[in-house]
Amino acid sequence: MNTLLNSELSYLPQGNSADARVQAFKRHPSEDLYVIGITGTNGKTTVAHLIGKVLERSGYKPFVLGTLNSGNKDLSTPEPDDIVRFMAEHLENGGTHFIMEVTSEGIDQCRIAAVDFNVKLLTNITPDHLDYHKTFDNYKQVKLGFMAEGGAHKVYPDEFKQADISFPCKLLGAFNHLNIQAAASVLRYMRIPERRIRAALSSCTGPKGRLEQVEQGQEFIVLIDYAHTSDALKNVLGTLKDLASSRGGRLLVLFGCGGNRDSIKRPRMGKIASEIADFVVITDDNPRNEDGRKIMAEIELGIVPSFNNYSLIQDRSSAIKYIINQAHAHDVVILAGKGHETYQVQQSGTIHFDDREEAVSALKNCLTHEERLGLISC
Repeated sequence: MNTLLNSELSYLPQGNSADARVQAFKRHPSEDLYVIGITGTNGKTTVAHLIGKVLERSGYKPFVLGTLNSGNKDLSTPEPDDIVRFMAEHLENGGTHFIMEVTSEGIDQCRIAAVDFNVKLLTNITPDHLDYHKTFDNYKQVKLGFMAEGGAHKVYPDEFKQADISFPCKLLGAFNHLNIQAAASVLRYMRIPERRIRAALSSCTGPKGRLEQVEQGQEFIVLIDYAHTSDALKNVLGTLKDLASSRGGRLLVLFGCGGNRDSIKRPRMGKIASEIADFVVITDDNPRNEDGRKIMAEIELGIVPSFNNYSLIQDRSSAIKYIINQAHAHDVVILAGKGHETYQVQQSGTIHFDDREEAVSALKNCLTHEERLGLISC
């Protein structure tokens, strides 16, 4: 991290060609920030959030760039010009650290080629984005290639899984314990005082749309989560099944799969949901240019033969109302797949859609027991 004054720097693009987008700047602003790049299939947003919170509480001024604020619903890792803009503006505002999610497509398309990283972290690698990379090996090699290149300090799962976390945390689940270990490993390398790490991580809640609770005074738990891969869904449902059992209740799961994306995971996710949950509703996610009914049918193919306690309701709003009206005291309801998103991409275009808003509305208008008996799925 260079100590030049911001007024001495120039971050203006010098060309418009494809090659110039990678090497287009007199001086890349990443050279004047402490930059942490986080890649992996799952956990990027949560780990970035945790690192940012600890740095903030330690007196620094970090910026976290990724799924929640990239400005492009399809790109957690923005285009090179946008990355430069985010970094330059952060420097102008007195910023010190820049934490960014690094996706496989972002790596493959050279969006981060000019970024000067101080630390690189790999959370995990499980099959995803095979619609783009075609094979799991291709996907894995892109991630590992990013980790291998450059002089940044590298943190891999084998290392951070050894990190001592001997303090209580608010985040649920073994997968979040790994996220906390990953964040702590990076922060300890950066020599952030241990007392600050412990104090911040023990009190941190998760980012928006990650096991986010919706509370309207009901006797059951309603959660929203972004889990949209096989591995993420399995981890989240395993954690919530334990929670439901400890409360003497059931686990009710609503999810779908995105259109124009990896179709291999659809039956896998159906199998996972039917193996763990007590009740499942399959619905639309972001169908995009595919027929949502076809996506739902592919998910249904994975349902284990012995599991019959599920419904197919294509309209997500109706599906959320339905599953919430199936819940009883002590149950746990999870609306999975969209998390923080406030839109739904359909064949006809993009509409406003927020799982949290839909859940609040459903809870406020929760049916009586007698009314529930007459509710029929569509």
